[in-house]
Amino acid sequence: MIRSSAHFLFVISLLVVSSPRFGVGVEVGILGYELFLKETVGNKKNQTPGWDLQSSPVGLDFQNLSYLNRISGQSMFVGLKDKNKRDQFVWDLEIQLTTGKETGLRPFYLGKNNYIGYETSKFLFGVGRREHKFRPRSFQTSFDGGEGVFLEFQPQTNLILQFFLWDQYSGSLLLDKDRFHSILPQSQKQKPDRLEEVDSGENKRSHHRRHSFGLVYGDYLNLRLGIQYMELGSWGRHVKDSPRETKVLGADGDSLLNGNLGFGWDLYFLEVQFDFLWAKGNDRTSSKITNSPGSIPISGEAIQWAAELQFGGFLVRSSHFLSDREERNSKNQIIRDGYVSFGSHPGQTPYISQIFRVFPSSAVTDSGYDKNFALIDGKCFGYLSELILQFAYRQFVGKIVGNYFLPYKVGGASDGRISFQKREFEAFFIAEGLLELSLKEESSFELGIGFSQIFLPESIGIKSNFGYVFGKLEL
Repeated sequence: MIRSSAHFLFVISLLVVSSPRFGVGVEVGILGYELFLKETVGNKKNQTPGWDLQSSPVGLDFQNLSYLNRISGQSMFVGLKDKNKRDQFVWDLEIQLTTGKETGLRPFYLGKNNYIGYETSKFLFGVGRREHKFRPRSFQTSFDGGEGVFLEFQPQTNLILQFFLWDQYSGSLLLDKDRFHSILPQSQKQKPDRLEEVDSGENKRSHHRRHSFGLVYGDYLNLRLGIQYMELGSWGRHVKDSPRETKVLGADGDSLLNGNLGFGWDLYFLEVQFDFLWAKGNDRTSSKITNSPGSIPISGEAIQWAAELQFGGFLVRSSHFLSDREERNSKNQIIRDGYVSFGSHPGQTPYISQIFRVFPSSAVTDSGYDKNFALIDGKCFGYLSELILQFAYRQFVGKIVGNYFLPYKVGGASDGRISFQKREFEAFFIAEGLLELSLKEESSFELGIGFSQIFLPESIGIKSNFGYVFGKLEL
């Protein structure tokens, strides 16, 4: 929290001392929402063995209760933007100040870029947040970026190389991807407030530093490559550190190497994206269901692909993510872990990406490295798809988004590979539909309303829908 506050004050001071001839953009945003969530005791056969509403020692607690929640709230933010250059000194600053933790939000959020730097004709050296240009592009709102010290080299117009020399990874949170995450009461989430984590000795060893390299080559047809290395430390629910090795060596080998290789083909009306993703590393864990107690090797793969067709005001986009899974022996012991992702949730519907936030693989988020089989903050290997139908006419934009998640089966022997066979997946799915209508005036004004419905197996016994209104005005 001290590091975040220092970063916040640093950005504000830069905005304040900027020369008057470089105007600072100011935007004001509002958000109101209402959620209905009903949990009932189901009499049907349980279709979801091993799954629960939340990942906690309590077990299947929600299936033994019946209650109705109606949750409503509102929040507000003030955004500050400034992007300019003076001689060789450049800055691209964006920050949103929110109404704070009483509305479930962090005090402030950084934009996709928020840095100051020194730029020449081919080099950019900067400090702050810089988006990964080499990240996978299959999902419309996915995001990842470094927060620290970076170097960019552009030897020619169609080639960009990025070096993130030091990155204090914190989940790459954006306001638009986190505004609904804390809607459910903390008593239901069974987890401490993310804004009030205790800085204990264990947390001090959770260095979770990351180093990254990536390149993008091409124009309408481009190739991208990214490699990221991260020290996990004790950052995560089951992750643990070795104090002796950490003290002597600075780390204990509890690390993750993550990479992506892909291409994008962008014509006037057609866009195609594909990425092969992989992860290798080692997880020192306190879990007792591993084949080698105390440590699990990580070796996983995943693929992402998407196609978008745009004609006039109509847009259709179909995005897909498929991971591998844990390799388990006949005793249900974990031999190796599957793919682990970085960055924000790839989807954009409220329940799947924020309220419940179910990731389609293991993931390193703002809460650290974790995997589980739960609806709330779930991180389970499987298949995620997203379909977007959008129509725009002048200032009006109508959008329908559907997300569909199909997890692999929990338990039993598994070879750990990517599978396209139906028998390898669970008999149930999690799906969501979103309708959003808005009025937009370029980037200066936006006012809209959204309605979302979640679809879950009857045996889970949850029925819920969600509505919200939002607005933004740039002054």
